[in-house]
Amino acid sequence: MHEKKYPVVLNPNDPRFLTLRSLQTAQHRLRTGLYLIEGVRHLARAIEHRAPIQSVFLEPSVLVNPLGRKLADRLRMCGIPGVRLSGPLYRQITRAAEPQGIGAVARQRWTPLSVLQVTRSSFWLALESVESPGNLGTTLRTAEAVGVDGVFLLGSDCDPHDPAAVRASMGSLFSQKLIACSSREFSDWARSKQVAIVGSSPKGLLDFRGIRYRWPAALLLGSEKRGLSDQLEEVSDYIVRIPMRGDCDSINVSVAAGVLLFEMSSQRPQT
Repeated sequence: MHEKKYPVVLNPNDPRFLTLRSLQTAQHRLRTGLYLIEGVRHLARAIEHRAPIQSVFLEPSVLVNPLGRKLADRLRMCGIPGVRLSGPLYRQITRAAEPQGIGAVARQRWTPLSVLQVTRSSFWLALESVESPGNLGTTLRTAEAVGVDGVFLLGSDCDPHDPAAVRASMGSLFSQKLIACSSREFSDWARSKQVAIVGSSPKGLLDFRGIRYRWPAALLLGSEKRGLSDQLEEVSDYIVRIPMRGDCDSINVSVAAGVLLFEMSSQRPQT
């Protein structure tokens, strides 16, 4: 197997291992523009969508999945550098409940506002300060399922490259256009492109099922704790709510995203 040609790393102070471990922190992901991908399915989706993979790491005794072994061979034959980690070092890197023995370092891929194309049926998702990486990754997965054109990430708290977000996205991260910008930049862009902003809040006056949405459109969701900021509520063309029964006054942001994205998608104009 080609993976056998990768050097073995045993020392926890080896710079190659320290680089991998550092990418578990937001600070180093921000500084380097790199992030970790782990697991066979995630790596396969990354390759499918031509994610810019910089290096690979393996733990051969755990890498028993035939597809995973083929991916390792393919990356090695393409000249992607890599290392074989000892069992103890690999366990310090993996966050998976069932480790699969393969992972990669990839460069983050962001789409600038200036290149976005807007059509009559364009559908966007914007997230303000969604702090839970699990919620963020799950929301990205739902966004792919309904076919949004891209996801705006407003505020430094939204980190789609957190290992937990990457894992929760189940590979959807790699197929999405991700746009990082300020709330002001987003609202100015929407206004200039005549994109209707649909905010969501328990305080909204409109039942999300009771209106006809204007297109092109962007669904805007706020953070788990604070909801939408006053600034973004003010620039929203609609503020919708999801009616609830019982004593519950809110639901998980990723659940709310699913409910609203699918309803809006059902009204989306045909291209």
